[in-house]
Amino acid sequence: MTTVQQVIDRGRVPLNDADKVRYPDATLLGYVNDGVAEVYALRPDLRFGKFGVALPDLLPGDTFPLSPQHAVAMQHYLVYRAEMKDDEHVNANREIKAYKLFQTLVSAT
Repeated sequence: MTTVQQVIDRGRVPLNDADKVRYPDATLLGYVNDGVAEVYALRPDLRFGKFGVALPDLLPGDTFPLSPQHAVAMQHYLVYRAEMKDDEHVNANREIKAYKLFQTLVSAT
Protein backbone atom coordinates (compact mmCIF):
# COMPACT_ATOMS: atom_id res chain seq x y z
CA MET A 1 0.00 0.00 0.00
CA THR A 2 1.21 3.44 -0.91
CA THR A 3 1.65 6.01 1.83
CA VAL A 4 0.95 9.70 1.52
CA GLN A 5 4.68 10.37 1.97
CA GLN A 6 5.48 8.13 -1.00
CA VAL A 7 3.03 10.10 -3.15
CA ILE A 8 4.70 13.33 -2.04
CA ASP A 9 8.20 11.97 -2.72
CA ARG A 10 7.22 10.78 -6.20
CA GLY A 11 5.65 14.17 -6.90
CA ARG A 12 8.97 15.81 -6.10
CA VAL A 13 10.70 14.11 -9.05
CA PRO A 14 9.22 16.31 -11.83
CA LEU A 15 9.64 19.30 -9.51
CA ASN A 16 13.40 18.58 -9.28
CA ASP A 17 13.18 18.77 -5.50
CA ALA A 18 14.45 15.41 -4.24
CA ASP A 19 16.44 17.19 -1.54
CA LYS A 20 13.26 18.91 -0.24
CA VAL A 21 14.62 22.44 -0.49
CA ARG A 22 12.04 24.26 -2.63
CA TYR A 23 8.86 22.64 -1.31
CA PRO A 24 8.54 21.65 2.36
CA ASP A 25 6.70 18.43 3.15
CA ALA A 26 4.04 20.40 5.01
CA THR A 27 3.21 22.41 1.89
CA LEU A 28 2.99 19.34 -0.34
CA LEU A 29 0.95 17.53 2.31
CA GLY A 30 -1.55 20.37 2.20
CA TYR A 31 -1.70 20.01 -1.58
CA VAL A 32 -2.36 16.26 -1.22
CA ASN A 33 -5.26 16.94 1.14
CA ASP A 34 -6.66 19.52 -1.28
CA GLY A 35 -6.14 17.13 -4.17
CA VAL A 36 -8.01 14.29 -2.48
CA ALA A 37 -10.94 16.65 -1.90
CA GLU A 38 -10.79 17.63 -5.57
CA VAL A 39 -10.75 13.98 -6.67
CA TYR A 40 -13.92 13.41 -4.67
CA ALA A 41 -15.49 16.51 -6.24
CA LEU A 42 -14.67 15.21 -9.73
CA ARG A 43 -15.65 11.63 -8.86
CA PRO A 44 -18.24 11.62 -6.06
CA ASP A 45 -18.83 7.93 -6.75
CA LEU A 46 -15.50 7.22 -5.05
CA ARG A 47 -17.11 8.25 -1.76
CA PHE A 48 -19.95 5.77 -2.10
CA GLY A 49 -21.27 5.01 1.35
CA LYS A 50 -19.31 7.89 2.91
CA PHE A 51 -21.38 10.90 1.82
CA GLY A 52 -21.78 13.40 4.63
CA VAL A 53 -18.64 12.16 6.39
CA ALA A 54 -15.96 14.82 6.67
CA LEU A 55 -12.67 14.11 4.95
CA PRO A 56 -9.91 13.56 7.51
CA ASP A 57 -6.65 15.43 7.07
CA LEU A 58 -4.09 12.94 5.84
CA LEU A 59 -0.70 12.63 7.49
CA PRO A 60 2.55 11.54 5.79
CA GLY A 61 2.47 8.04 7.31
CA ASP A 62 -1.17 7.40 6.39
CA THR A 63 -2.09 5.00 3.62
CA PHE A 64 -3.12 6.91 0.52
CA PRO A 65 -6.92 6.53 0.48
CA LEU A 66 -7.38 6.08 -3.25
CA SER A 67 -6.23 3.62 -5.90
CA PRO A 68 -2.66 3.44 -7.24
CA GLN A 69 -3.89 5.13 -10.44
CA HIS A 70 -5.20 8.00 -8.36
CA ALA A 71 -1.84 8.22 -6.60
CA VAL A 72 -0.26 8.88 -10.01
CA ALA A 73 -2.90 11.53 -10.70
CA MET A 74 -2.09 13.10 -7.33
CA GLN A 75 1.56 13.41 -8.32
CA HIS A 76 0.46 15.53 -11.30
CA TYR A 77 -1.76 17.57 -8.98
CA LEU A 78 1.27 18.29 -6.79
CA VAL A 79 3.19 19.56 -9.82
CA TYR A 80 0.23 21.73 -10.79
CA ARG A 81 -0.12 23.32 -7.34
CA ALA A 82 3.62 23.78 -6.79
CA GLU A 83 4.15 25.34 -10.19
CA MET A 84 1.18 27.67 -9.79
CA LYS A 85 2.86 29.11 -6.70
CA ASP A 86 6.43 29.07 -8.00
CA ASP A 87 5.78 31.00 -11.19
CA GLU A 88 9.35 32.17 -11.74
CA HIS A 89 10.27 28.55 -12.53
CA VAL A 90 7.16 27.69 -14.55
CA ASN A 91 7.91 26.15 -17.90
CA ALA A 92 5.44 27.33 -20.60
CA ASN A 93 2.11 26.45 -19.00
CA ARG A 94 3.45 23.24 -17.52
CA GLU A 95 1.16 23.70 -14.54
CA ILE A 96 -1.94 23.74 -16.77
CA LYS A 97 -0.77 20.61 -18.57
CA ALA A 98 -0.20 18.87 -15.21
CA TYR A 99 -3.71 19.80 -14.05
CA LYS A 100 -5.32 18.56 -17.26
CA LEU A 101 -3.43 15.29 -16.92
CA PHE A 102 -4.65 15.04 -13.32
CA GLN A 103 -8.25 15.57 -14.46
CA THR A 104 -7.90 13.02 -17.25
CA LEU A 105 -6.42 10.37 -14.97
CA VAL A 106 -9.09 10.89 -12.33
CA SER A 107 -11.88 10.71 -14.89
CA ALA A 108 -10.48 7.59 -16.54
CA THR A 109 -10.18 5.50 -13.36
